[in-house]
Amino acid sequence: MTVDQTPDEVLDIYMAPLGDAALKHAGVLARDLRRAGISVEVAANAKLKRAMELANKLGARYALILGDDEIAAAQYSLKDMAAGTQQQVTRDQLVEKIGTKN
Repeated sequence: MTVDQTPDEVLDIYMAPLGDAALKHAGVLARDLRRAGISVEVAANAKLKRAMELANKLGARYALILGDDEIAAAQYSLKDMAAGTQQQVTRDQLVEKIGTKN
């Protein structure tokens, strides 16, 4: 947490890992994103629909969908919760996009 952040600040990313391999990958990715100053929560054993509902309920700016296909392609599905749009991003693009708070 940086000096400018407050405990009630908006959640940047809610991760929705699909499967055990994705959950392990999400844990490492979450750690790296937190080190970059990005607030992250990881869904545990939630189906995609439920994970999206939780992301919305928590007020997350983005939801990140991680499955076997996304990990193999080294691209993640990033959903902008406010706009409802979704795009494919690499790990580096993810840090750049989320790190820029609008």
